[in-house]
Amino acid sequence: MYHWQQKNWPLFEYDVTRFEVSVSEYSKKAYSIEGALSQIPLSDHNDAFVHLLVEEALSTSAIEGEKLNREEVRSSVARFLGLKEPERGGYFPKEKGIAAMLVDVRKSIKSAMSKTLLCRWHTLLLHGSEDYYVNPITKGDYRDSSIDVIREDLYGDSEIIYKAPGNNRTEVEHEMDAFIQWYNSANCSGPIKAAVAHLWFVAIHPFQDGNGRVGRAIAEHALFQDFSRPPLFSMSSMINTNRMEYYQQLRNTNASLQINEWIAWFVELVRTSQDKSLESVEFVLQKSKFWAEYAEVKLNQRQEKVMKKIFTVGADGFVRDGLTNEKYRAITGAPTATATRDLKSLVDNGLLYPSGEGKRGLRYFVNFPQEKNLFADKGDVSLVTDVSLIKILQKIERNIEYFRGEKNSGLTKLIDEYKALSLDERVADRKLEKLLGRNR
Repeated sequence: MYHWQQKNWPLFEYDVTRFEVSVSEYSKKAYSIEGALSQIPLSDHNDAFVHLLVEEALSTSAIEGEKLNREEVRSSVARFLGLKEPERGGYFPKEKGIAAMLVDVRKSIKSAMSKTLLCRWHTLLLHGSEDYYVNPITKGDYRDSSIDVIREDLYGDSEIIYKAPGNNRTEVEHEMDAFIQWYNSANCSGPIKAAVAHLWFVAIHPFQDGNGRVGRAIAEHALFQDFSRPPLFSMSSMINTNRMEYYQQLRNTNASLQINEWIAWFVELVRTSQDKSLESVEFVLQKSKFWAEYAEVKLNQRQEKVMKKIFTVGADGFVRDGLTNEKYRAITGAPTATATRDLKSLVDNGLLYPSGEGKRGLRYFVNFPQEKNLFADKGDVSLVTDVSLIKILQKIERNIEYFRGEKNSGLTKLIDEYKALSLDERVADRKLEKLLGRNR
C-alpha cells in the first residue's frame, strides 16, 4: 500500500523540533554566502548569479539523465535575466527551457503557489518539446491519465516502482488543490517546507513529464521564502552528486506518512549545497581579483578565448584539472607551434603556471593572485601564510623547470610575491634562497 492509499493521506507526520539546530545553521550559512557575495564588486554580482543558475540548470537536468550544452545554458540564463548576451547559433530547446523556468522561479519569489504558476513553469521547461518527444505530451496542464514511475536496469528490463494517485485530470487537480492550499498556508521554515513540498509534489506526479525538475524548482521556491531575495546556492548539484541516494530516500517514503528521516536527509543536503555554493561565490571573487590583477596584460584573441573558457567552465573544470596544449588547440583551432607560443606567453605574463613534464604530462593552471594581509600580526604570519608560501614555492620551482632556469617576468613576479607575503621571515627566506641556489 502506498502512502496516498492510507486514510490519513496527505497528512504527513514529522517533528519540526527535531530539525531546529539544522535549520538555524542553514540560516546562518545563507547570510555567510551573502557576506561573501558582498566582497565581490557590484559589476560581478550578475556573474555570480548566472554561474550558480547554470550549475542548477545542468544538475537538475543531469539528475534526469539529460546532458545539456553548458555555454548555451549560460547564454540563455543571461538573456532571460536581461543581460547583454548575443544569440548563439543552433537550436537548443532544452537549454532554453530549463533556463527560462529557473529564472522565472526566482522572479516569482513573492508569488503564492498556484496551478497557473506551476503550469507556466512546466510550459517554460518543455519549450520545443514537440521536436524531441516521440509521442506528444501535454504541456502546461495536469495529466489526464494514470502514471507509473518505472525503473530500468542495465539489461533493459523495467519494473514499476511507484504508482501515482489520480487516474484523470479531475482527480489529479483534486490532489494538487490540497497541496497548493497547504503550501500557501504552511507556517514552517524554508528547509522543512521545501522537503515536504518536494516529496508531496513528486508523490502526486501531476504532469506527464518534468515532475522531478518542477519538483526541485518548488523546493527552491520554498527555500527562498525566508529571504527578501533568492539566496545564492544550487541544490540540484548536490542531489546530482548523490543521485542514487536521493532516489532511494524518495522510495523509502512511498509506504509511510512518517517522513522525519526524509526531512533530516533533505535538510542536510541543503546545508551541504550551501557549502558548495559558498565555494562558487569565492571562485567568482577569485576570478574578479584575477582580471583586476592582469587587466593591463594584452592578450591575443586566442588567449582571451581560452581564459574566458576556463572561467566559464567553473572551478571543477580547467581550474582544478589544468589546461593542456591539446585542449588549447581544440578550443582555438591553433596549430601546435602557435598554441605552444601562446601558452608560454601566458606563463611569462603570470596568468598561468606550468606543472608536470613531457608533452602529455604538462598542464597549465590559473595563477590566482595571493592574498596579502597588510595588518596581520607578525607573530601570526607563519601560521596564516605557511600554506600560501608553499604554493608559491611550488610555482617558482615549476617556472624554473619550464624555462630551464632562464629569467622571465613570471619568475620575478612570483619571487616578489613570495617575499611580500613572507614579510622577510628568516625561515621562509632561507627556503627561497635554497631553491634558487639549487637551480643556478
